[in-house]
Amino acid sequence: MREPLTHAIAYGAAQAALEAARAEGARVCAVVVNRAGIAKVLLADDGVGPVGIETARRKAYTAAVTGMPTALFADFAASPAMAVAPVHLVDAQLLPVPGGVPITVDDGEVIGGIGVGGADGATDDRLAVEALKSIAELLA
Repeated sequence: MREPLTHAIAYGAAQAALEAARAEGARVCAVVVNRAGIAKVLLADDGVGPVGIETARRKAYTAAVTGMPTALFADFAASPAMAVAPVHLVDAQLLPVPGGVPITVDDGEVIGGIGVGGADGATDDRLAVEALKSIAELLA
């Protein structure tokens, strides 16, 4: 098993999300968690409220523990197959909305997740993907 997600990588991803958001006039919170969903870094820009902070954390958690982007997980959670076991009953921390992506290494192992909250779902999702791209070379 690979070493856990380092602070440098986690901080770099969160900072990249905030910078990308600022470049387009948005204010967001970016949270990076380790593979167990425990927060390593939380950066909240000026003006981001508690809802943006909590949704970012839960998106990062969801991406890390499910191993899939939260936009894809949202589709899965809404499927008829999940009617028997709604995600909030499986794990109350799961948040099936866009804005979270897993952090994986070359062999596919999930080492964490990035969550962005505070803007609309499409913007949060795009910023999380941009943050992941910003650390791609550090994950190789």
